[in-house]
Amino acid sequence: MGENGIEPVTVSQRRRQLLRWVLPALLLIAFFAGGWTLRNKLAADRQGEWLKATRDDLVIGFEVEGTLASLASETLGPPPLPDVWNFKLSMLAPEGSDVKRGQPVAGFDTSDLQRRLDEKRAEADEARSQIEKERADLALQTKGERLKLAEAEARLRKGTLKLEAPAEIQVIHERRTVEIEHDVAQREAKSIRGRLDALERAATARIALLESRLREAEAIVERTQSSIRKMTLTSPSEGTVIYVTNWRGDKKKIGDNVWKQEKIIEIPDLSKMKAEGEVDEVDAGRVALGQRVSLRLDAHPDEEFSGTIRSAGTTVQRKKATQDPLKVLRVEIELDRTDPVKMRPGMRFTGTIETGRVSGAVLIPREAVFVAPSGPFVYRRGRFSTESIPVRLGKEGDRFVQVLNGVNPGERVLVPGRGEKEDA
Repeated sequence: MGENGIEPVTVSQRRRQLLRWVLPALLLIAFFAGGWTLRNKLAADRQGEWLKATRDDLVIGFEVEGTLASLASETLGPPPLPDVWNFKLSMLAPEGSDVKRGQPVAGFDTSDLQRRLDEKRAEADEARSQIEKERADLALQTKGERLKLAEAEARLRKGTLKLEAPAEIQVIHERRTVEIEHDVAQREAKSIRGRLDALERAATARIALLESRLREAEAIVERTQSSIRKMTLTSPSEGTVIYVTNWRGDKKKIGDNVWKQEKIIEIPDLSKMKAEGEVDEVDAGRVALGQRVSLRLDAHPDEEFSGTIRSAGTTVQRKKATQDPLKVLRVEIELDRTDPVKMRPGMRFTGTIETGRVSGAVLIPREAVFVAPSGPFVYRRGRFSTESIPVRLGKEGDRFVQVLNGVNPGERVLVPGRGEKEDA
């Protein structure tokens, strides 16, 4: 204890007092700094999406868009049936479903054919029963006549035997009686044979007519059964079901009427695909065979595919399956590879037909570049804040632009949302 009676403060006590005041102050400063940083981060996130600059090849060219198609495919429509021009769809396999060879993929209404089948079956059954009745009637009618014929022929044989006996042993009047009886038996047998022949000819004619009707009905029954079987379309090979669009871009559905020459389903081979593209009329003159193409599927925008232009139209035409009056040049693109898992016929794509390429360029999205009187700049995100950075640009592609100075690979730049760039 000191001279004035106050105990002196030790060094350890001073440290404890200092920590008691400094530590809360530091925590308070960290809290406000963190809140300020979080506020800046949230405010920056609300401005749009922050994407990293990348080092990659920049493709320079012009746009192409279109759909995928199979190099080999089977198109199916109504069966070629005689005297049938219109069909009604009663069954369709789901579009995009995978099918095996011989699996039903479409069917048409068979109610009219079934009615015809039932009518002709009934007609055939009636003809069979009438044929049986005619034969039974003929057998009944000829039974009595044949019995009479047998009796007449027996008397005729008996008279013939008597007439063959020597004349000297026969009494004259008895021989005369035998001759008369023989003559009567002969005429009677002839008459009976005539009646039997007439009955058989008439019955045979009626039976022949009935048999002709039976054969015709049976032939129609067989053709109708075959037609009913053909009304169910089966897949000719393993593949995927794709609905064919008409000139208006419409696809058939259950209940629709189908003309006999229409195609409603395509079964493509997924092992080898191609891209059928359309180039805007203003760029049509820049198309050349052998040009490289890079494209992305709308369904898988993160993966890039490539190919080569193998054929191109000679004239511009209206866009396929649309009423849009815009004229385009159609091109066929041979793909470098096919991915059966990700690729399906009819999938839409957008791509670039290359006129040049810059290797190993630092790339940022075109939308990330802002323009000021002093020149182009981007918003770059730092650790605690964002800042505007002047940039020097190089070549431009459809989606990306080359940065020569101002942004390094891996640094994040702001890609504003809709309306943000105009307000900046």
